[in-house]
Amino acid sequence: MKSFTILLFLLFSFTSLFAQAPTIAWQKTYGGSSDDILYSIAVLDNQEYLLNGMSASNVSGDKTENSKGGGDFWFIKIDGVGNIIWQKTIGGDNADEPSNMVKLDDGFMIGGYSRSNISFDKSENSLGGADYWVVKTDFSGNVLWDKTYGGD
Repeated sequence: MKSFTILLFLLFSFTSLFAQAPTIAWQKTYGGSSDDILYSIAVLDNQEYLLNGMSASNVSGDKTENSKGGGDFWFIKIDGVGNIIWQKTIGGDNADEPSNMVKLDDGFMIGGYSRSNISFDKSENSLGGADYWVVKTDFSGNVLWDKTYGGD
């Protein structure tokens, strides 16, 4: 038992001696002059990524489209070193916040909540308070359809 303990001690000691801290390849900060919160990242082809989050910022910093009201769904497509390829702000005239995104064969499905009535990208009125809001986009972030689910 004593030799087993010594063997474990030596194994962990050598592992600790030769372990190296991970190296940061690159890092970027994206946002505008108000709250911008990242929720998820989808891995795309050709070492590109789609960032999914909420933005309450108007045009400022990296943000190239104004807020549509409250917070909005904000998507940024970046290349493999973090350069912005395109971005989209999707929302209605009140608070809208994404929570999840799924890559599909023909675009993206984004789900979250909405307090907006028919306005801007929102095609259905709020059903009362915050509702589920599902948005389908193509690979360029253009809204193909949206649907509101909820109760009063």
